[in-house]
Amino acid sequence: MTQRKLVLLSDLYFDSNDELNERIQSLFQQKQPSIGYIPSSSDPQRIYVEHTRRYYRQLGIEDVQYYDLDTEYEESRMDSLFQCDAIHLSGGNTFYFLSMLQKRNLLERLRSYVNSGGILIGVSAGSILMTPSIRLAGYGEDADENHLDLKDLRALGLVNFEFAPHWDGTEVMLLSFKEYAQLHQTKVYACPDGGAVVVENESLGLFGGAISAQ
Repeated sequence: MTQRKLVLLSDLYFDSNDELNERIQSLFQQKQPSIGYIPSSSDPQRIYVEHTRRYYRQLGIEDVQYYDLDTEYEESRMDSLFQCDAIHLSGGNTFYFLSMLQKRNLLERLRSYVNSGGILIGVSAGSILMTPSIRLAGYGEDADENHLDLKDLRALGLVNFEFAPHWDGTEVMLLSFKEYAQLHQTKVYACPDGGAVVVENESLGLFGGAISAQ
């Protein structure tokens, strides 16, 4: 059986979703868990990490540590990152985020972390990074820009589906994801803001309106 605990969020939602909150909390064994936060790019003013800390406080989690892979990168801190009970991958530009993980040789370490029982939580770009490829991030009207002309779009491959965050609930957008899924012979989950796909070992749960776009 594959060991994995994954939370794929569309965004950080502050309206109460007790069912989802309880599901996330159930993944933790510890009463006071630690979370290592990895931003998609440097957050010098710590605006986004503070926003994330507020989100986790509503789950009763206080210990969220910041680990920069970009301009403030410190290789010596990476060992402590992988000792955290969970790792949080932020939102942002998915192409740039993947390039940072490639540059710091962290893709295999993250896979090993999950296989060893670590919890991985993503938001938007961070969720897309858990899938086999970030190709979907460059699809549609609100696509991320591939400024770096990144060629290797292979991601963590922790799941066998692709993830479409920020679904607005319309049939038009859902049809677009269905066409993408058919074109690339893949499975896509469309997720509205406030929703999530939660994977624990072989089980998969959809929350807050997330739906299979097949």
